[in-house]
Amino acid sequence: MIHLVKIDFIDSSGLTALFKVVSSIRPSACCSVICNLQAPVRTILELTQMDLVFEIYENYDAVVTMLNA
Repeated sequence: MIHLVKIDFIDSSGLTALFKVVSSIRPSACCSVICNLQAPVRTILELTQMDLVFEIYENYDAVVTMLNA
């Protein structure tokens, strides 16, 4: 899980880092979860279609609820 509550901007370096995370965990069949996205970061993820790669949740509690379901 990647918690982005304090991130209000992401550039190509940040997107590359996120892509590397996905690439490294994909072989282990783990899910890629991001929570607490601020609007500008969500917009960038949507424009680059990275929102299709990650499961995005509004907050940490929503992630916990999903895991307990």
